[in-house]
Amino acid sequence: MAAFRLSAPAEAALDDILKWSAAHFHEAGRRRYAALLVQAMQDVADDPERPGITWVRIRQAMIGLYHLRHSRGGFDPVARVNQPRHLVVFRIGAEGIVDVLGFIHERMLRDRALRRLARQTD
Repeated sequence: MAAFRLSAPAEAALDDILKWSAAHFHEAGRRRYAALLVQAMQDVADDPERPGITWVRIRQAMIGLYHLRHSRGGFDPVARVNQPRHLVVFRIGAEGIVDVLGFIHERMLRDRALRRLARQTD
């Protein structure tokens, strides 16, 4: 099992996402979304070249984008998140460890959100 680490902006975004999930889908929904987020981050760490990853160049760095829907397969249908809306934003850091820079909602303006994350994690 490969390692990943979260940046400070990623931790803050994760807290916000899970609070929103709890408010709108109750505690059970928050737990399901949290499990899916962790699974997606682990999937990316295990194979940063896996299908579903899109690479973009932002400020001279290659940044990976991975939609949570690609990690739903391993869940029991009862515990499955039907319509995940976030993408994991990451880069390959020192020693091959995946640095999770943040999460963006699929409806956000992608380029603007990525530039903001890149500035915050420099």
